[in-house]
Amino acid sequence: MTARGWWVGAAGVLAVVVSLSVRWPELLAVGVGLLALLLVPIVLRFPAAATWSDVSAPVRVVRGDPAEVVVSVTVPTGSTRWVSAVDDAESDRVFLPFASGTGDLVWSVDTSRRGLFHVGPSRLEAGDPFGLSRRVLATRSPSPVLVVPRVHHVSASVAQGATEAIEAEERAGSEVFHSVREYVVGDPQKLVHWKSTARTGKLMVRRMVDTTVPWLLVVLDVNARAYDREGALFEDFDADAFERAVDVAASWAWHGCGAEQRVLLTTTSLSSTAVSAEVTARTRESALDWLAVVDPLPASACGPGRVEAMVRRQGVGRAVLVTGGRVETSSAWVARWKRVAPVSLVAGS
Repeated sequence: MTARGWWVGAAGVLAVVVSLSVRWPELLAVGVGLLALLLVPIVLRFPAAATWSDVSAPVRVVRGDPAEVVVSVTVPTGSTRWVSAVDDAESDRVFLPFASGTGDLVWSVDTSRRGLFHVGPSRLEAGDPFGLSRRVLATRSPSPVLVVPRVHHVSASVAQGATEAIEAEERAGSEVFHSVREYVVGDPQKLVHWKSTARTGKLMVRRMVDTTVPWLLVVLDVNARAYDREGALFEDFDADAFERAVDVAASWAWHGCGAEQRVLLTTTSLSSTAVSAEVTARTRESALDWLAVVDPLPASACGPGRVEAMVRRQGVGRAVLVTGGRVETSSAWVARWKRVAPVSLVAGS
């Protein structure tokens, strides 16, 4: 019997005792009715036992794709009318779709959000419609399911960003002159371009690019404030906007890598333990797995410093920052990174 059943029984006994002492027939009827409810579990003939086993359960699902866990359930005796499966949090309940014997229970998986989730029913219960009595017939461990970002189409010419003529020229050596830019603290003196320095009055350096297999740096902005809803006066994080941004970053990483370009995937997190992923045509699936568990961070935990060091990494030809609709902060970061390498801003996606 559940806690609700004990309360109903206690209320029924109290109502009967009080009604008899004060001779209140209406209250007596209420008490008898409450006690009569406790007979419902007996009348419904709950099964004494049941068994179940997994038929199919997804391991990895693309965000937004339909997915389901299928469990085979066997109930030897008794009616299954009030037999249901429930998850660990008791937030979802599914009743058996068959009357008796053996059948399949289908449990839909919510794939609207990325992440590693433990889904599916954890307990098989028999209980009355009033929740007065519950009997656990079987248990199982929920199935782990990884929901990964959805990859959209990105033009190969846009993602790889180089013409055949430039590629042919750059293949001639492992490191070639790319452009001239303003000096950044830490640049080696041997790269100083004295003619440009004399002409502009500012210390300028040559930007050399390792063209053996150049890198595209894809940066996902995890600053939660970049994803505040448009027009919000206070913090109002838009979870759907962040999910779309992750999809865009995944799409750039997926279509950007190839024989002529590799992808380096990272975030704007300032943490020294922040993980970056090197993406090639062979490791694209692993990159999606990595993006599946990326979460937004407070503004204080994000910044341009770590990414700037990666932009300066030898062989990085350009960078792309994927962010939300609020670009006040990220635009300043991009302006800072552009002093080192070409950077594009993909916002509001």
